[in-house]
Amino acid sequence: MKHLKWRFQQWFRQRLNNWLNKRQPPARQVTLSQKIIYILPSRFGLWYILLLILLYFLGTNYQNNLILLMSYMLVSVLLLALVLAWRNLHNITVSCAPVLSAYATETLMVPVALQTPEPKQQIQCYFHSQQQPSVLADANLHVMVPLLAENRGYYPLPRLTVHSYYPFGLFNCKSMLMLDYHFWVFPKPLPSESVEALAVDRGTKNQIAEDYDTIRSYHPGDSLKLMLWKRLARDPDNPVVKHAPSSPVPEPDWITIPTVTGAALEVALSKACYMMLQLEQRSKPYGLRINTKSISPSCGQQHLQRCLRELALC
Repeated sequence: MKHLKWRFQQWFRQRLNNWLNKRQPPARQVTLSQKIIYILPSRFGLWYILLLILLYFLGTNYQNNLILLMSYMLVSVLLLALVLAWRNLHNITVSCAPVLSAYATETLMVPVALQTPEPKQQIQCYFHSQQQPSVLADANLHVMVPLLAENRGYYPLPRLTVHSYYPFGLFNCKSMLMLDYHFWVFPKPLPSESVEALAVDRGTKNQIAEDYDTIRSYHPGDSLKLMLWKRLARDPDNPVVKHAPSSPVPEPDWITIPTVTGAALEVALSKACYMMLQLEQRSKPYGLRINTKSISPSCGQQHLQRCLRELALC
């Protein structure tokens, strides 16, 4: 029974998405119009309509003009709320940031911009109905809409729902928009002992290099302040001077992803992500070997983004 219910929900959701895509194809910027604004009565609105029906039947059954007048007035309020609800969402232009990224199991805050020529009231935005909606009160403002990034990969942005219960809470006026944007979900960084061991090893090598690079032979033009006079007194034929230690060129580190699958692959990708972030923070060049593809050692934000995207698509 549960399986049939799940299949029915999937079928209904697919049919609904296809119908919505025909009415509003994916676009970078969408202006709400009559074609893509949907108005449904809220729970309070359904009780309100039921009250109207009861009052009308009471008025006609007992021929009570006062009750009929009251029902007609409530109908006029209902129609007025319907028109105001539509006008509140009409002519709003919606867009968002072009590049989005987050780590797995984190909440991605999507910057959504809603622009309108006139002030709107009680506008709310969300990607999933289970999440707390973000409220936009004024015109020409940006709002951060939360989106849970569960698994690594490259995904299209889900449908953004812009809705409002304005003015009296009788109707839920909404528009479900498909914005033509994608977002990256990188593996969740997992601390690894290999980075700390690598840092200790590099520090030892650098210290050895400094010990052997503190003095050198005297060259014409060197300052006499750097001359080692005590050593010159012992060996006048080989004068030496102090030499500032040169910064050793850091050796590039290679991050290799083993050929594993399942949970072992996810752990390996998480540790590789952590190593990249640590090496990037220390400005050390690093390369990536993943499957049959390799990325040459380098450093910088562009190189980091390229490597993280490879991990996300592995």
